[in-house]
Amino acid sequence: MNRLLSAAIFGALIFSFAACTKNTQNHAPLGQVSGTGTLIPADVSLIRRGSHLFLIDGKQTYYVESKTENLVAVEGQTVYLEGIAEKNTSPDDLPVLMVQKLTSVKGDSGLHLWNIPALDIQLQTPSTWQATIQKSVASFLLPGEEIPLMVISISGSGSLPTSGSEYYLSGHRAVRIGADGSGKVDVFVEDNDSILQLHFDVSTQRSIERMEDAKLLESEFEFALNSIKFLRDKRETNSGSGDTLSTQCGGADNILCPQGSFCDVYDSALKIGKCRVIKQ
Repeated sequence: MNRLLSAAIFGALIFSFAACTKNTQNHAPLGQVSGTGTLIPADVSLIRRGSHLFLIDGKQTYYVESKTENLVAVEGQTVYLEGIAEKNTSPDDLPVLMVQKLTSVKGDSGLHLWNIPALDIQLQTPSTWQATIQKSVASFLLPGEEIPLMVISISGSGSLPTSGSEYYLSGHRAVRIGADGSGKVDVFVEDNDSILQLHFDVSTQRSIERMEDAKLLESEFEFALNSIKFLRDKRETNSGSGDTLSTQCGGADNILCPQGSFCDVYDSALKIGKCRVIKQ
């Protein structure tokens, strides 16, 4: 009898401890909330709510979604969010924050603009990324790391790979190799008779141990990649022979570009862009 009673008490204690542990996992407050943190993309889910994750002090605190704010535009950045936090589809998931107001805190002050004539490009990276530029190779390292996080190089000849996803980067034909979320990406871009190559690999970074940190670096890489401008194109634009047309394209009306040009989308949420001449 005593054994049965002891077993029952022990089982009740285990159940109580498990219940308390489960209930305290997601202790982020609900209702009207505000806070400052970092926004990164979340894994795609057909059930769970939230397209992004909000990190406060480096910890996943909320899933985030918004009908009014462009979350994609501030991925990897420090932002101030206001909105209403609600329970997610499953109680095991973090609450979802419906964003009503978004303000970029870091802004341009946390970015560094690099002009690299040897590669014919201009781009922006987080100011914490340290660069070494030798001849036609630019290597970007994190503080304390020995292996570059991102390497950009250019070859005098060659062609785009036949495998990978084809798209346009800053008006130039490009091929991207590497699955989304894999942490390893290679991008090849045509620049007249040359091929620009970007290599990015999170797995080489010894200081990155948490998934949140890896995702943040991936978001920062995407920002740097999309910030690339070709110096030759800027010179041609300034001289009046550039490839950017004044025509706006895409949007709710699905405005098309003239023949021989394409829609270079700069707002992925609203699908709005400007027509650019396709380089031959």
